[in-house]
Formats: sequence, structure tokens, C-alpha cells
Amino acid sequence: MGRTDAQDWFLRGRLSCFSASKKGESKMAYLEHSTVGRRGHLGLSVLGGLALLAAVLLVIVTMSATPPVARADPIEPPGGYPKLSLSVKTVTPTLAATGGVTLYYTIQIQNTGAYTAFDATLTDIFPAGTTYNGDASSSVPTVTVTSDTLTWVGDVGFDATVVVSFSLSVDPTLSGTVRNMAVISHPLIPHPVAATAETVVTDHPILTIEKSSAPAKPGADKPLIYTLVVANMGQPAVNLPITVTDRVPASTTVLAVGGGGTTDGSVVTWTRTVSLDLGDTLPFTFSVTVGDVPSGTVIANDEYRVASPETGVTAGEPYTVTIVAPIFLLSKETWPDPPGSNREMTYILTLVNVGSLAESLVITDRVPAGVTYVRGGSESDGVVSWTYPRLDTGQAAQFTYTVYISDVMGVSIVNADYWVCSAEEVCKPGERVTSTVRGPTFQVRAFLDPIAKKPGGGPGTSVTPTLVLRNLGPGNALDVYALLAFGDISVAQGGDLRTIPPSAWPFPRATCPSASYDKCYSWIGDLGHGETITFTTVEPQTTIGGEEGSTITATLIVTDELSTATTSPITGTAIGKITHLANLNLRKTAPPVIGRGQVMTYSIDVWNSAMATDAPNPYLLDFVPLNVQLITSSISHGGTVRTVSGTLGTMQVISWTLPALGTGARLEEPRTFAVRVNDGLVSGTQIVNQWYTVNWYENDPTYVGWKTNAGGPVTTTVKEIGLVDSYKLVTPTVASPGPGNVLTYTLHIVNSGPLSLTGVTVYDWLPWQSSTYQRDAVASAGQIVSDIVSIQWEGDVPAFSAQVVTFTVLVDADYRGLITNTAVISHPDLLEAVLVDAVAYITDEPVLQITKSASPDPVDQGAELGYTIRVTNLGQQATNLVITDVLPANTTYVAGGKLVGNYIRWQSSALGPGESRQFSFQVLVGNVQEVVNRDYAVTCAEGVFAAGAPVVTRVRGGGTIFLPLVMRNG
Repeated sequence: MGRTDAQDWFLRGRLSCFSASKKGESKMAYLEHSTVGRRGHLGLSVLGGLALLAAVLLVIVTMSATPPVARADPIEPPGGYPKLSLSVKTVTPTLAATGGVTLYYTIQIQNTGAYTAFDATLTDIFPAGTTYNGDASSSVPTVTVTSDTLTWVGDVGFDATVVVSFSLSVDPTLSGTVRNMAVISHPLIPHPVAATAETVVTDHPILTIEKSSAPAKPGADKPLIYTLVVANMGQPAVNLPITVTDRVPASTTVLAVGGGGTTDGSVVTWTRTVSLDLGDTLPFTFSVTVGDVPSGTVIANDEYRVASPETGVTAGEPYTVTIVAPIFLLSKETWPDPPGSNREMTYILTLVNVGSLAESLVITDRVPAGVTYVRGGSESDGVVSWTYPRLDTGQAAQFTYTVYISDVMGVSIVNADYWVCSAEEVCKPGERVTSTVRGPTFQVRAFLDPIAKKPGGGPGTSVTPTLVLRNLGPGNALDVYALLAFGDISVAQGGDLRTIPPSAWPFPRATCPSASYDKCYSWIGDLGHGETITFTTVEPQTTIGGEEGSTITATLIVTDELSTATTSPITGTAIGKITHLANLNLRKTAPPVIGRGQVMTYSIDVWNSAMATDAPNPYLLDFVPLNVQLITSSISHGGTVRTVSGTLGTMQVISWTLPALGTGARLEEPRTFAVRVNDGLVSGTQIVNQWYTVNWYENDPTYVGWKTNAGGPVTTTVKEIGLVDSYKLVTPTVASPGPGNVLTYTLHIVNSGPLSLTGVTVYDWLPWQSSTYQRDAVASAGQIVSDIVSIQWEGDVPAFSAQVVTFTVLVDADYRGLITNTAVISHPDLLEAVLVDAVAYITDEPVLQITKSASPDPVDQGAELGYTIRVTNLGQQATNLVITDVLPANTTYVAGGKLVGNYIRWQSSALGPGESRQFSFQVLVGNVQEVVNRDYAVTCAEGVFAAGAPVVTRVRGGGTIFLPLVMRNG
């Protein structure tokens, strides 16, 4: 049949079996609180002259906490609720003399939550010794004053503050502290909020004394420093004579007295004349040496005081410290893990002290049998040692030394004799570490170019074999043996071969493994871990034989004989074909990723690796894939398009008539066409172009007719516009609970695409539940609008650039836990909004995460599978970590970690904030379809536990199948 009929037949057949591949659609869930239907601005007012009226009036006003924003965006309950915990109460003055004084109070009921506090209640009971001045004057709602209680019930608007002011008169005879507490309550807050203000009423100074000590964990026979702080909480003291005394605690000896103090060995005394205003402090220090007492001894110090003629004697609260010995955590790791043959291995010892100060430390490690010491530390008689002057509480130190492993594999190296001892006579051994030496792991790849050719020689008919050997490690290979075998390829002598990188090896003849090979050569050399050597011919080679369909082969067989074992032979073979016919090959390229609505170009190259084509001329067909629109004008070289129908529907197919191609000939220019990707595709959709063929006619009487070669699938993944690469950072990522923790967020709005984006919007959900926005958002460009619970940004992001928004929040002083800040990025070209977040941990504890990966995936039955565990600490320092992993079913342990029963175990002394550590092991896979590893976890001395998600690895049966050439009769 003619070419047109052949094309029609081919199109019908292809269309009936056409298939498209597309990843499962993923729906990005929006946050719980949609912005739709809940935008409304609450009216806010500011009362002018509030400061003047507060002294004499009871005033209730509603005012903005800061200058009004462009909009308000409350969140309906239950997701949104008021937050009144930042409400405060102040009083003027805070210090007064006796004889009667008026106290002016201001209460700010501040709502930093996400919703109005309807019917909030303020209750203030006037303190004894005071009289309400009856000066209530307020806006709606009014204040109720009954007897000694002030009550206010009203609304505290979203992102607003209600201010209550009133005054009290203090009785002329009262002396002491006037403490006034207001209680604010609401059904939607977790507990009532207490706001307190104090005034000290006195005619004299009021001295207090407190004590602290350092270090936090004192040790026996070590210095201990006491600090006494005298403070004045009353009227100013001018030239006031004071005497500070402290009885020396039992089991201690005075070492030094600071600040001009004296001691008789039993009591420390300071005598001074001081001037102290309200709130001023004065420190007094002395140091003692703790006696040789057992760890756990409690040293009490409860006889310290300050005295003066005007204030009398004030004693401090009883104070105790507990004496502890150094407490060592000693662990060891190896690098590499597992170790390899014929290379160095480094031992890394990590020492952590969680007890008191340790001095004059000596760390020793006996070099294990079967290895040779190389460097690190000081070695004597097979023992490596280090000295370390001091290791304070919470400090860590690392010590390393390196050994050399000889030409062995499968041998266990046991390191069980390593210690740390200190001058305090505290010694601690490390846990046994067993490492199994691995030999080299070889990877072999073989190629023939071309894979099909005509018989014999002549221009454009040669073949080049390429054999690639790589050592994946971990062992180094010394004198590795490689056999190069060629079947029906005219490699006549060793001089025809060469290596990359070059070597002087002569390639002597070798015995072939079977009669299917004509010429075989050997190579012996060293190949380090991670190194690659390539074997190929100096010039392209001719072939032997000429029967249609006969094969040519190039094989590489590799093995390494070590002193304790020999690696299993690894073989790689490339198979080519001899043909009297033409053999047209084709290769297609396309972008690996593309955006919705964007244009991409397909390019197809064709070349002939065998005999010249016969008439009629060859032709090229390409079915336009799904999810795109063909740009007809883009079809190159006179290609035509037509629509065909089949069982899968209607499709477009492009055809090109090609010139005749002689042996070795290639199209002078590739055939190309462009398509526009559909707008409605979900990110992750795959556009697969898998039906394209080159077709040629053969006049050979035996093989007459049209022949076809099909190309492999070319996949392009649809990716969202560049905004998907946006991200957010927070600093710090971990902080201890308490006041003053400021988190700085930096949002990077990234456009990684080639098109500028206008009208990008960001809605940032502030972590208002546990922090307060500081009203300081700035952007590199665009416009910002914000309120107490959200920030909105709108602007343009040019191609291949980013805009940056930075702001801070103040963490609530009493908060502990996780703080997550999420931003939602939107644009008309996005099918779904992009969510980015940043996480900070407010905690005194470690926050551990454990993850795992497996390689290779899939893995062959009977092959080795490697697991890599990563432990990350997102919180405070973790000590004495123990990592365990239950050996997966249907696997056999090979190496890595310490095998205890059916689980593998590792230990690590410490993991600091933000640090990660990896642990690995290897298994052999049995006769199963998949390997499931689900039971692995990490614990630490601080009581934190974390488990990892299951890891499932697919298992393949049988060996690798080579499909070098696909030919179909027409």
C-alpha cells in the first residue's frame, strides 16, 4: 500500500490504543476561616484630652489601640474569639508619703483577639484604707459603684481598647502597700484576667534583700558565689547606714568577700552608708569553697539580713543549693558509616556534661583490633587519649581520631573500651560501637552507538562500544579486575581500547566467559569510592557477520578479590543489531515543566543508523497530546495537520515527509511544533507525548513494506505560576518561655516564572492566639493594610524576582508551645491559593523530629536496601538520645548501627537547637512485593519521644531487561 494509506492505517491503530497520563489532582484546602462574609469595620473613637480628665473623673471610652487601620477583619467564633490577656492597670503615684494621698487609676481593657468581646465584665474591689472619691463620670455604658466595688459591663471591640479611669483617697494614717486588682472576664476567654497596680505609702525607705548563687549546679571542692541584692521599695534613702550580714553555710569555707566586706570565717559582714532611690538595688558578693561532700548534699543558707537604724532588720527567705558531681554522657559515631575497605575511618566521640563543673578531664579510647591508627589525639600502646582542662555544666566537646581499614570486607570492628575521667574522680564509659566493613559496590553500564547498523564497514557504519564502571563505595577497590568482552565487534587488539581518564594499562587478551564473545581483554587497577572509569575504543569499530537480525554485544564484568572475601561479579551488557535494512531512530525533547497557559515547543530529531532508505520517502507522525492546543502556524518544514477519530475520540496528528536518509545521515534540522497548555490544569498534571513514530519503506523481498520505530514518552509537568516557590522564614525558631520574646517573620513572595505578575495578594493570618502583632509590617514594594490579627499585601511581582514583607510579633509571656504563622498568596492565574508558613517553638524542652528515606526505590529482590534516618531537634538541647528501628519483615540485617534482637540501635550524647544527625543501616530484601519500615523512633533524657512515618519500598522481581530496539512491520 502507498504512503498515505499506510499513514491512515497507522493513525487508526494508534488512536484506538492512545492513553494519557495525569497525576492525581490535589486540592489545597483553605484555612478554616474564610474571609468571605466576615469583613466589617467596627466604629472606633478617641477621646481627646483623656490624660487630663483621668486625674479627677471616671471615664470610659473606646479607643483604637493604635492609629486606625484601613479595614477591620474579625473572625467569627468559634475560630475567632476575644483576647484580653494584655489588659493593664496603672496607678499614679506608685510611691507616696503618709498623711493622705489621691491615687489615680487607669485600666486599659485591650482586645488583641479576633472578635469583639460582647458584654465583657470589669470588677474592681477598692482596697482597704481607701475611699472612692465619687467622681464617676462615664460614657455609655455607665459604671456601677456599690459600696467598695466598681463594676463595668460592656463591649470591647475588635482590635480596640476600653479605658477606665477613677481615683481613690488613701487614709491619712495608712502606711504600707496599697494593692488594687481589677478582674476582667468574658465567656470566650480561657480564664479571667487580673490587672494589678500598687502604691507604696510610707515615710521611710523600705529595704528588701534577696539571694542568688552561681553556678546553677555547684560541685564538691568547687567555688560557689553568693550574690545578695538589697533593694529600696520605699522613700529615697539618703546617706543611710546599713549593715548586711550572711552566715557562712555549713560544709563551705569562705574564699573571698567582695565590696569591702569582712569575715571571721563564720559570718560575712558589710557596713556601708548608701543612697537609694525607689527601685534602686545594691549587690553584695562573696564566694566559698564547697567541702568534699557527696553528690546530692543540700547546702542551706537562711541567715542573711540587712539592718539600719531607720528601717530595722529585714531577713531574706531561706536559700538552698544542691551539690552534684559531674554527670557525663559519652557517645561515639563513625564516618563513613558504614566504613569501607582500603580507606580511613574516623571515630567521633561526643562528650556532654549535664552535672557540675568537671576539671582536668582525660578521654581515652583503645584502638580496636583490625584497624591501624593514623592520626588524632595522642596514641600510646594502642590507646588514643586527649586531655581537656574543664567542661562546665551543659557544655559539650568532641574528640576525633582516624584509623585505616585494610583490604577486608564483612568484618566487624568492635570499639568497646573508651572512657572519660575527671579530677573529681568521676568516670564514665561509652557504649559499645560495632561497625561492619563494607567492600566496594560496583555499578556497570554498557552502551553501543548506534544500536543498529548495516553489516561490515564503510562510511557511517561503525559502532562505538562504551563501558562505564563506577564504585559506589563505601570501600575502595585495589586491583579490581574488569573483563571487557566483545561479540562480533572488531576490537582486534588491546591497543584499540582506551580509558577515560587515561591510563597506561595495555589491555592484555583474556579468556572469554562464553563462545558468544570473539575478543576479550582484561583491566586491573584501583578505583576509589565515588570514582568512575570509562572503557571505549580509540576509533569506532566495524562489525563481524552480516545476517539480518544478528546481534553484536559489548560486556563488562567486574569483581574485586579482598583478603577476606570476593565481591560478586557485576555484569553490564549492551546489545546491538545487524540489519540489511534502514533503521531510523528518533529523539524528542520538550521542557520538563511548564505553566498553565504557556507555550512550549516539541523538537524531534531523526537519524539513520543502518542502510539507506528506499523510495517512497520516510515520514514522521506525531499525535498532539491531551491538555494542549496546537499552534498550527508553528509547525516547521511544511508539516501538515489533520484530525482523525478513533475509539478514544478525536485527535490531531502532525505529519512530515522526510528526505531520503543514507547510512549515518541525520536530518539537517529537527522538526518542531508548538502548543499552548490549557488554562484549567491542576498543578502536577503531566502532559505526555508518547505517540510519535518514524516510518520508512523497505523494498527487500523478504521484508517488503512499511517499517516503524516509535519514540519513548516525553513528559512535561504542569506547574503553578512561579508563586508556588514563595516561602516564609522566622527568627528565632526556638526560644525559652518568658517575657520579651520577639519573633521576626520574613515573607518572600517569589515569582520564579518568566512572566510578570500583577495584582498578587497576600493574606497573612497572624498568630494572634499566642502573640501580639507589633504594627511594624514593611514591604519592598506594594501596599500593606493590617489589623491586630491579619496583614494584607497587594502588589506586582516581576518575572524572576521577589517581593519581601517583614513584620514582628511579641509572644505572650506565659505561652509555651508551637507558633505557626500562615500566609495565603493569591493571583488570578492560580487555580488554588499558595500557602506558606513558618514555625517557631517556645519551649524549654527539645522538640524532636525523625524521618527516614530508603534507596534504591524500587529495589530488586535479593538486593541490598539502604535506610537513612535523620533526627532533627527544633527545640532546646536534647541529651542522651537513643534511636531505634525495628528490622523490617522479610529483610536480613547487613550493617549499620547496633543490632539488638530484632531492632537496630544508635546513641548520641547531645543534639543542639536546630541540629540534625543522620544514622544509616542496610538490609537484604527477601522475596516480597514491598518492604514496610514503620517502627522507628527517638527518645532523649529530657523525656521527649518522636516516631517516624512508615516508609514503603517497592520490590522488583528478576533482573534488568534490555530493550534496545523496537521495530514493527507495517
